[in-house]
Order: sequence, then C-alpha cells, then structure tokens
Amino acid sequence: MIKLQQKDIEAEKHFVLVKGLLQDRIRNVIRLGYIGRNPNRINIGAGVGNFLSNLLIDANLKSLITARPDSLKGIIAALKNTNLNFFVASHDDNSILRNIFIDHCYDHSLFDKLNFIMQISIDTCPYCNRNYIYYLSKTSQIKPQIDHFYPKSSYPFLAVSFYNLIPSCQTCNGFGAKEEKNPDAEGLVSPYLLESDNFKFTYKIRSINFLNPLLDKTSVQVKFRNQIPGHLNVFKLGALYEQHSDHVIELIVKSKVQYSTEYRKFLNTYKGLKFSDNEIDRMILGNYSKEEEIHKRPLAKLYQDIGKQLGLIS
Repeated sequence: MIKLQQKDIEAEKHFVLVKGLLQDRIRNVIRLGYIGRNPNRINIGAGVGNFLSNLLIDANLKSLITARPDSLKGIIAALKNTNLNFFVASHDDNSILRNIFIDHCYDHSLFDKLNFIMQISIDTCPYCNRNYIYYLSKTSQIKPQIDHFYPKSSYPFLAVSFYNLIPSCQTCNGFGAKEEKNPDAEGLVSPYLLESDNFKFTYKIRSINFLNPLLDKTSVQVKFRNQIPGHLNVFKLGALYEQHSDHVIELIVKSKVQYSTEYRKFLNTYKGLKFSDNEIDRMILGNYSKEEEIHKRPLAKLYQDIGKQLGLIS
C-alpha cells in the first residue's frame, strides 16, 4: 500500500555491517566441515559448500546482500535450478544456511534492527498503513517489526538481504496474515515495487442520517477502487478498513458543511501565524496530505484518497 523508496547507499552500508558477521561464520563452518555437535551434527555437502565458498568473495556476497527488489526473483530462480534443497526447511542444506544467515547474523546482537529501520525512514506499516511499526519489548525497549518478504524459513540465504527486509506491523507480520507465506504464490508485490496508484480508496454511502451522521459508522462502507487481490486476501485489508468507516464519515461531514473552504480562509488570514498550503491541507484533512508523507501516520492513504474525492484537498 505504501511504496518504499529504494536506498542503494543505505543498502551498501548494510552490506558493510553484515559482511564480517557472515564471512567469519562461513569461514568457520567451512573449516570445520559441519555445524552443531554430536549427535545432531550436520555435515556440509558439496552444493552448499560451493555456494558458501563463493560468498567469501566480497563482490558475490555484496550482490546477494544489496540485490535490488526486482532482482530477488532471478536469484531465487537460479538457485532453484542448482540447489533446490536450499528451499526445503527440513533439509540439512537449509539448516546450514539458517545457522549462518539467521542465527549468526540476523539474530546477532550486532545487527541493530532499530537502526536498520531508521535508515529506511518509515513509521507506519507499508502493507496496511494502519499501524506503526514499533512496539515495546518485554524489557521496555523500542523494537521494530521486520517482515522477510521472502520468508527466512524457505529462503534463508535472503535473511539479511537489504531489500528483502520490510518494516511491518505486528498485525500484518503475525498469525493469520503473511506469516511464512510464499509471496509469489499469494500474488504479493514487494512494497519497493508498488506503484502509487496500485491502491485507491473510495466509499459507498449505505444509509447516512445527515441529522446525526456520526451516530452509526456502518452507514458508510470503505471500498477499494484499485487494489492488488493478493494483498487484500493475505492482509485482510477489506475487512480491517471496514472498521475505519467512521473516519470517512467525518470527512464527508466536513465536505458537506463547507468546512474546508471556510477553515482555509481562516488559516490564510490568521494574524501572527503563517501556514503553507500543505500545512493547511494537513489541518483540514486531519492527517498528512502529501503522497510522500503517507508513511508518517496511520490511515494517511485513506484520508488522502477520500479527501481528494470529496474536494477537501486537491
């Protein structure tokens, strides 16, 4: 729903951060020839061994970690042709990759997930724009939610690839939503590859009482004019946004009482304060009004689409 901007400079900084963690572990695993301890020791096979050896070459590892979102499918396809066992969660090759990329890198204390998200500069979930992406841990630390667009259980070699790590909310990244689902099979599009008009909100008035319009939020139905079916199915966006119809009713009321016209005049002539057109739009709308600011506050996409439809903002 929110298009993320590609940030290749930040991707390269991320590569510098994880390079040492990955290559140190790879060298150790190759030297030993196995991971784990008896009786659960897993020996390194030829296929995964060759793959790991190639990643000790900086250029090869960098290509994997900084691969742009439109290149990830190609990497997956190439590996499926040569190392199909990498994708099987129960296979030893997959376990070895999980040990290296997840246990000794993604879950490593030196990989600061909060700092990673700050480099992306986003506050709300790009999948739904309903929730913020931060939560408090049991130790009262501010933590971000990060979704692996290609799940780490089936694609462990992408577990720290910059453009595979998507900021998300607990709802979209939790049970009953994306979980470990295969995005290609579900018809999902990476937020980095979304277009701004892939999702457009509209509404339908069922039976609104204009004498007391705020009384019943079911009088208006929130609908999608444009949408990607896979996203609506996986993230339950249709049902969830039905719960926010009261926001749309308030916008409808504002448009009917000429709120925006009169308030705009008031703010433009208010003595002692100077507001930009964008700031006035924001106050009239009750949310951020510019497309590039959608990520800053929950429901901003809904407010902007409906606000434009009602003529509250241009």
